[in-house]
Amino acid sequence: MERKTQSGYLVLADISGYTSFVARTEIEHAHIALSFLLETIVEALSACLTISKLEGDAVFCYCEEGNFPQGKSLLGLIDHTYLAFRDKAQALWTHATCDCKACKAIPTLDLKFMVHHGDFIIQQVAGIKDLLGTDVNLIHRLAKNHVTESTGWQGYALFTNQGLERAQMDKTAFIQQTESYEHLGDIETYIMDMHVRYDALKAS
Repeated sequence: MERKTQSGYLVLADISGYTSFVARTEIEHAHIALSFLLETIVEALSACLTISKLEGDAVFCYCEEGNFPQGKSLLGLIDHTYLAFRDKAQALWTHATCDCKACKAIPTLDLKFMVHHGDFIIQQVAGIKDLLGTDVNLIHRLAKNHVTESTGWQGYALFTNQGLERAQMDKTAFIQQTESYEHLGDIETYIMDMHVRYDALKAS
């Protein structure tokens, strides 16, 4: 079967603090909370993007070239998703009826976004769609970055130069940072603190 190379946005929404949250808390309540949070992320992102798959603590999605809804902005979608995530986490914590470690630790979870624009192939095997390509590898490698190390941020949006330029966004609103990966080289990225945006959105 012929597989056609396509281009578009690639977005990975990854829950920060997932590993320690699961390791240090009761697994039953931890996974219930994470299921609610992942459902919230999927519901928000699927308004404009196609969900490719869930990857443990992350949601990987994409949008083929020209299919992003007119009148919508990618940063607006990220704002909406982050707002929904934080509000859901707060609601789960506030309405928890037990005092287990998992329920108490929900506020330690945060959300980060990796955004890139590039090429990919959609492969379908046994009725399951999967994305392939160097740019798909890149968006996943970007989840391992130095943002928290250099800024202290747990919740943030990271755009590659290609993603930012394609979305026609103002680079001065971001902090530039270069990441380096084996086989991929130096990647120019632009990062934004989602906590600042969340506070501004709640205030408005």
